[in-house]
Amino acid sequence: MASFKDDQEYVTIYTPSLLESIPRQKQRQTLGIAAGTLPFKGLDTWNAYEFTWLNQKGKPEVAVLQLQVQAESSHLIESKSLKLYLGSFSNTPFAHQAEVVRLLESDLTLATQAPVGVVLCASAQVQREGIGQLVGTNLDLQDLEINEYHWNPALLVLEGAVTRQESLYTHLFKSLCPMTGQPDFASILIEYAGSSISHEGLLRYLVPFREHAEFAEQVTERIFVDIMNCCAPERLAVSARYTRRGGIDINAQRTLGEELPAEVRLWRQ
Repeated sequence: MASFKDDQEYVTIYTPSLLESIPRQKQRQTLGIAAGTLPFKGLDTWNAYEFTWLNQKGKPEVAVLQLQVQAESSHLIESKSLKLYLGSFSNTPFAHQAEVVRLLESDLTLATQAPVGVVLCASAQVQREGIGQLVGTNLDLQDLEINEYHWNPALLVLEGAVTRQESLYTHLFKSLCPMTGQPDFASILIEYAGSSISHEGLLRYLVPFREHAEFAEQVTERIFVDIMNCCAPERLAVSARYTRRGGIDINAQRTLGEELPAEVRLWRQ
């Protein structure tokens, strides 16, 4: 796939070569995940709120574009290249909306080396679905002093032999884009069953990611693997719902033996 520069001209005529993808396996090796042996199921859902193209009469069409990439795909999509690629549709005429969907599916499947689901959502559908919320215990209500800002899975600890099934979430999460160093903000939802995980330790573990540079999908997998290694839950699902950058948000979900959590658009998305 083509590389790009920070000062690259914004292209408005359909240009699939703008897409850039990144192999997943190099980062997964650092987590102890061998090729072809994923310890989770998962999905990466992208929502593009500024997607537009022209119909055959030259009139603009707009929709919220949703892309779904399976975690089993060999490559992930680089977010800036996705923004540039989607922007190249903006002054391109298409005879039918189905043609737009077909091109998106074809190009993104080639980039990720796996089938990509594409849905164009009209304004009425988006408004009807509205804003949702995470359900569970809000970790942010704890009154903690935090003075460590480096990724440290040792902060994940259990609370005795008590067994629980619970959902925990935080809106305080921030990590860094490894390409630009810019901040990426997210809400993290952790659903598990097993020995009780310390809420204090979990928040202390999550907050230091604010100085950690990694793609959203990789961050989600790191959290999943760390909790599995340190806490050994019987069931686990980790969802990272990142806020928009360049009009696009990304939502990565990884789960052990469970259905994927329901899709929900949060207050900052």
